[in-house]
Amino acid sequence: MSGRPHNSDDTREPAVTRPGFGRAEVYRGRLDEHGRLLPTRPVGRLLAALRERLRSPGERAERELDLRLAGCGRGLERTEHVAVVSPKGGVGKTTCTLIAGDTLARHLHLRCVAVDANPDYGTLGSLAPDRSRSDRSLADLLRADREPVAPGELRPYISPLASGLHVLAAPPAAEAMAALTEEHYGRLVELLGRFYELILLDLGTGLTGPLARFALHRADQAVVVATPEWVTAERVLAALGEIQGRGVEGQLTLVLNQAPARETADRQLIESAFREADVARRVVIPYDPRLRQMLDAGAYDPAGLPRQTRTAIKQLGLAVAEGLA
Repeated sequence: MSGRPHNSDDTREPAVTRPGFGRAEVYRGRLDEHGRLLPTRPVGRLLAALRERLRSPGERAERELDLRLAGCGRGLERTEHVAVVSPKGGVGKTTCTLIAGDTLARHLHLRCVAVDANPDYGTLGSLAPDRSRSDRSLADLLRADREPVAPGELRPYISPLASGLHVLAAPPAAEAMAALTEEHYGRLVELLGRFYELILLDLGTGLTGPLARFALHRADQAVVVATPEWVTAERVLAALGEIQGRGVEGQLTLVLNQAPARETADRQLIESAFREADVARRVVIPYDPRLRQMLDAGAYDPAGLPRQTRTAIKQLGLAVAEGLA
């Protein structure tokens, strides 16, 4: 028998011959600059152009935000960690954790989990809908007889939202939470990192506790939350240097939460002070009773919010997304 001798060590796959043309060549002139398919008939194109011209400035701004968010939607090569912190309590860290995680899961399709790392009666888990809320906590996960080795084995411990965001609650008893050490959280974060691309840590008040120190040391970026009262904003601005010294310098997002809808003089002064801070990403989220009610009812749905609030939430999501590696 003639021919090339068989080489048993040659296990290379045969080369795959790919077509000599791309999608852009096939659909030339039928895709816009954002990759969307244009109408094929002249009348359809005319109507689409008219609809675009008739959009309000608010609609166009939100559409642009959506497109920018979509442009950040590439998968991460490693698990990223975001710490949501503030030296003051009652500023809305838990709210910012939930809405940021929801936006990233919804628009970037990342596998996200928000973890209640508040050592004193954390409420993040309570924001999940009743129908999907788990009655277990991160302490139960850490006490499990065996560590999960598949995503489905995490299901009993997490509360999924419609966006795809998963929420891991704190234990209901403060004593159980207080018993958790930095080593416990290190193990928890390592475990979650096997299944999620993004871990958001909703921390308690302050920056000097062991859990806050651990989270800021581990975090790739931090979201620092303040409210428009002078005493809170002043404390947050004073703490920025300490936060930047914990290894997240240049990876901060400063959030002014619950801001008055109107451009009041005190809000303008505080925003001006925030602009002078050495923080590249700043977001203002207006006070919105509808958002507050949604969260309290476990019925968060950004589509049901006023455009001003919805746009601010997307800006927060974009700020975090742009800080991802």
